[in-house]
Amino acid sequence: MISNFIRGIVKKNPQLKLKLKKAGSKQTPFQYVYQSLFMTGFSIAALGFVIYMVFNNNLFNLFLGFGFLILFSPVLYRFWFGFVDVQIRKYGRELDGDILFVSEFFLVSLESGLPLGNAIQRLSELKRPGGRFFKKIYIEFKTGKDLEKAIEDASEYSPSESMKILLKRLKDSLSIGVDLRVVLKNFILESSEKKIVEIKAFSKKLNPVIMMYLLIGIVLPSLGITFFILAAALLDITPEFLKWLLALIFIVMFLFQYLSYSSFKFGKSTL
Repeated sequence: MISNFIRGIVKKNPQLKLKLKKAGSKQTPFQYVYQSLFMTGFSIAALGFVIYMVFNNNLFNLFLGFGFLILFSPVLYRFWFGFVDVQIRKYGRELDGDILFVSEFFLVSLESGLPLGNAIQRLSELKRPGGRFFKKIYIEFKTGKDLEKAIEDASEYSPSESMKILLKRLKDSLSIGVDLRVVLKNFILESSEKKIVEIKAFSKKLNPVIMMYLLIGIVLPSLGITFFILAAALLDITPEFLKWLLALIFIVMFLFQYLSYSSFKFGKSTL
C-alpha cells in the first residue's frame, strides 16, 4: 500500500530523477520520496510532542495546536520534498568554487603530455567537488561510453553554469580538433576576471549587509524584548496569552535570524 503510494508520487514527478543526479545524490526517486515522507512524519511527531507538553493542561489550546499542526503538515512535506533543490544549489556553488582548480588541473595535465581521459581519471581520484563530479564522467567513459558523449551527458545534469561552459568547450574542442590547452587558457582567464568582478561587487555590499543585520537581527530584537517585558508588567496580560505571544516572538526571531544567516552565507559562498 505504502509502496504503491510512493510510486504514484514518483510517477507524478518525472523530473525528480534528474534533480537527484544534479544534486550528486545516490538515492533513487523512490528512496528520496520515502525519506521525505519519513522526515515529514518525524517533524509532525516532534512538533506534536512540543504542543502537548506546552498545552496539556488546556484542552481547547491543545486541540487548536493539533489542528494548526494538521494544516501545517503539507508545508512540512513540501519543505522536505523540495530539499533536493537546496542540495542542487549547494552542490552548484561547490562546483563554482572549484572551477578554477579543475580547469588549471586539466591545463597542467595536458601540458605534461597526458591525454584528456587520463587527466579526468586523475582528477576523479581527488576528494573535492570537482573530483566527485568528474568521477561520474570517468566511470561512464570506462564502462564503454564515448568520452565526448560522457562529457555531453554530464553537462545536462551539471548544477553549475560555469561547469557547463567548461564541459561544452571541452566537448566542442574534442569534436572540432582545437588545441585543448588554448581553450583552457582562455577559460581560466575569463573565469578569473569574472571572480574578480564578483569579489569587488561583494566587498562593496558586505559592510551595509553586516550593519543591517546587526541593527535588525540583534539590536532591535533585544530592545523589543526589553520593552515588551516592561509593557507586560504594566498591562494586564494573562499568562496564557503571554505564553502564546512569547512563542510567536521566538519563532519569528528564529526564522529571521536563520534567513539572515543563510542569505549572508549564500552570498559569501557564491564567490
